[in-house]
Amino acid sequence: MLRPLPPVARGFSVIELVVTVALIAILLAISVPAYGTWTADAHVRAAAESLTNAIRLTQATAVAKGRTSLFALTADAQPSVDSVPAGSAQNWFAALNVLSGSDETKASQGLILKSTEGTQHRVQISGPAMVCFNALGRQASLAATANSLATACTAADPVVFQVSRSTGASRAFNVLVSAGGRVRMCDAAKTISNANPDGC
Repeated sequence: MLRPLPPVARGFSVIELVVTVALIAILLAISVPAYGTWTADAHVRAAAESLTNAIRLTQATAVAKGRTSLFALTADAQPSVDSVPAGSAQNWFAALNVLSGSDETKASQGLILKSTEGTQHRVQISGPAMVCFNALGRQASLAATANSLATACTAADPVVFQVSRSTGASRAFNVLVSAGGRVRMCDAAKTISNANPDGC
């Protein structure tokens, strides 16, 4: 006569379950801070890339229109034609300079672009209030009385905008604008070399 096989136990023991949960908790405790830093660094990079592209668009518009264009940082939550340029702010906008002696106004010219990405990514941008480009795409110096944003624009080689985040991020990026008009983004923590072409 055949004897029936004993029933096979199915499922997990309490000890196995506790060990598995403990391992998952340890892995999460290790990875969450690194993920938070990675996310904050990604926000800084995204804002720096947007800032670089905005400056390049401002410069390209100056060349395309054959007119001086003005790129400005602003503390305004919603940049507009009436925004006030401010150094070390979060948002930015760009416009063509109103021709003196014409019937043009800031409102009739409108904006080339406006952005609230600094606020969205929770970054701080350190740098001058404005950078101006002439019709050749080079930096231009303009007195406050000579441009429609009533803020002086001083050419420098280079103009430096630093994009950083006060909490969570381990990296900062610089956006450099040379006097000749070259615009590039670089890692502020690195020195440019053959090994670090992305350095400043």
